[in-house]
Parts: sequence; structure tokens; C-alpha cells
Amino acid sequence: MASRHRCGHMRGAKGRRKRVALAKRDGARCFYCRTPFADVSTEATFDHYVPYVLWPTNERFNLVLACQTCNCRKGQALPIGLLIALRPWLGTELAVAA
Repeated sequence: MASRHRCGHMRGAKGRRKRVALAKRDGARCFYCRTPFADVSTEATFDHYVPYVLWPTNERFNLVLACQTCNCRKGQALPIGLLIALRPWLGTELAVAA
């Protein structure tokens, strides 16, 4: 991934275009804490809704915009909403831990 220089960032015009497209789709705010971005092209970071280590795709349907704090806090964990949706299919040990 030569085009990435730090967590959640993509360099150049390609990254700016992708951030603007995601902002139009989801609104110009952090997906997790709902804080609005003053400038999406510089403040917003990419976050894989389903972590890249579990589902290695950079398609837009798996990307959301997040502030740097929320992006780092989430890390490689699954979002709580996805865990709740998957709970019926998880084993009892995993369902209790969630």
C-alpha cells in the first residue's frame, strides 16, 4: 500500500476524491461520534467498517469517514452494531463477551 502514509489517510487527489464522495454519501461528519468536519479533504480519515484484516477490501461500501481519534480507538475491532447483528450466529462464548 504505497499510497498510504499513516492510518486512515490516502495521499493526493485520489484520496481527496474518495473522501468527498464518502462525505456526499454519509454526510461530512465522523461516522462514530458524529462530529462535523470543517474540511473533509484534510480532517477526515478512512476507516474500514469491517476491519481490513478480516475483509481485505478498499471498496467504498466498506469505507466510512472518521476523525483521527475515533479511527485509532476502533482499531481492528468490529463495530458494536455489527456485533449485535451477528450475535445469533456467534458461539455462546463470543456472544457473552460482546
